[in-house]
Amino acid sequence: MKTITKKDILQGLKRLGIRKGDHLLVHTALGSFGKVQGGADTVIDALLETVGPQGTVMMPSFGSPAEIFDVKKTETNLGAVAKAFWKRKQAVRSKHPLAAVAAIGEKAKWFVAGHESEMLSHGENTPYVKLAEMGGKILLLGVDQDRSTFLHVAETLTKQPYLRTSKGAYVDESGKVRKKSWPFFPGPHRNFIGLQSWLESLWLVKKIRIGSCVAQVLPAAELLDALLKRINDEPDLFISNNPNMYDAIWQRAAIIKAEFMKESFTLAADSLYAGKFIEEAIDNLKRFGIDNIVLSFVNETAWDKIEDKKRKWYLQGLANAEIKTAAIKFQMLDTAKAAALLKESKTKKLIVPSTASKDEIVKAIKAGFDVYIENAGISGNDIVSMVKSMPAKIAFNPLNFAQIGENPFLGVYTKAHIVKHIGALYINDGLATGQRTPLEEGLAEIKELISILRCRSFDGLFILQGPDSNSFAQTVRKFIDMLKELGKCPPK
Repeated sequence: MKTITKKDILQGLKRLGIRKGDHLLVHTALGSFGKVQGGADTVIDALLETVGPQGTVMMPSFGSPAEIFDVKKTETNLGAVAKAFWKRKQAVRSKHPLAAVAAIGEKAKWFVAGHESEMLSHGENTPYVKLAEMGGKILLLGVDQDRSTFLHVAETLTKQPYLRTSKGAYVDESGKVRKKSWPFFPGPHRNFIGLQSWLESLWLVKKIRIGSCVAQVLPAAELLDALLKRINDEPDLFISNNPNMYDAIWQRAAIIKAEFMKESFTLAADSLYAGKFIEEAIDNLKRFGIDNIVLSFVNETAWDKIEDKKRKWYLQGLANAEIKTAAIKFQMLDTAKAAALLKESKTKKLIVPSTASKDEIVKAIKAGFDVYIENAGISGNDIVSMVKSMPAKIAFNPLNFAQIGENPFLGVYTKAHIVKHIGALYINDGLATGQRTPLEEGLAEIKELISILRCRSFDGLFILQGPDSNSFAQTVRKFIDMLKELGKCPPK
């Protein structure tokens, strides 16, 4: 293999379009060149000579988050070139323990100044955003987009919901240790490499070889503009599509949850359709950012029939997963037992069928519970009359109305004066026979009901039910697609 010289690197950088006065953020893998005469210092010298005294070369230079960051002492493990770079006599280094940058050049001090004091590690007034403002470039030498720290700028500026708060400590100018937290800090795995072909299609990438090193350069401002335009409509732009990758699962869940939080309604899942076992239900809810559950059946057993020890174990599992009980659904209402189960589950909402004992319903209401009566073989007019006499709210079940030959939206909703009595809407669908179908494949007119209630800023429960527990993911995805189709809600 040919030994790569400084001249080879200089010629390669020139072919890439790097010029005097350029400001660069560089990521390198020394071994990608093959054998470099003079090692890391040769690469650094070539970079500095190419941009000249009016230009700036920067490299990420942070250490381990577990240690106190000292710009004069803390090592970085971001490669041999980055290690040698920050130790240069003329180098300056930002004090940010989690996102530090080292810089050499005319504007080096300006680029790194105050980095640690900014609220966002990759946001305004940081070296990364300043690079875009100065028309700088990102240079990748033997590494791919997964190593491009600059890509974090887009997700940070838009404050993506999957970003978390990170803590670090650094030594200030006086030698004192400072501790600080930075919100919206990038976390683990991203699918940055999945952007490569798209970036190339936009003509944002110029690529050559220097020895065996694949070198590519991208304009920072144009790159950031393209990313911001896309990530606003695709918040999962950087998230892996691998359905079994843990990081991707919780990142997507955070995005979905953030969208649900913009709505006026509270989304819950019926435990009967969320999963056969409580562990499966918990996993399904967490996967889709759903924090509320309606307890009806678990493992084909009605909630009020589950033995005490097992029921408390289920509740502990839900609590550990930070899933709240939105309501408990009873097939037969015993007010005394319901009171104990509601207290145990930390909710005041109970759902009962319209066939339940009216005396027990009245007792539950007088006991101070929020009672929701689900239509079961009863018309829209009759359920309205029933709740008005209690008083209670309606748990509107579209499929049950379809079974008795009533159109849930065009019939019941528009003609029965039911809207002001609805406290919950089941998100389900099916045929007049009672057979359940995927959403929008039956007679429940579910999209119409969701749409009109959103127009009224409905603040009750939406309760997800699918054809069965095995189709929960399909049901949630279809529900999400319907919300997207119906458009965004204005801010609360």
